[in-house]
Amino acid sequence: MQGTISLGFSYIDTRTERLAKGFTFIENFSLGLSHQIFQKTFIYIGTNFGHVSNLNFQKPNDGYNILGLEVGYSYQL
Repeated sequence: MQGTISLGFSYIDTRTERLAKGFTFIENFSLGLSHQIFQKTFIYIGTNFGHVSNLNFQKPNDGYNILGLEVGYSYQL
């Protein structure tokens, strides 16, 4: 089992009906399964949820929610 939580920020240069132009915050949460297929090689499948908003610094601030699927491959150095 593997999980991640991340927080970042960005700048949106176009106002939409859901979000004002300017700085925004991005929160991401992922949860999935990682399986070792060889000694140093892993595959991963999981789901993620993301949210983009501006913490009510400007109106509108309905934000965007994103739900996605992740598939990955990793090699341990």
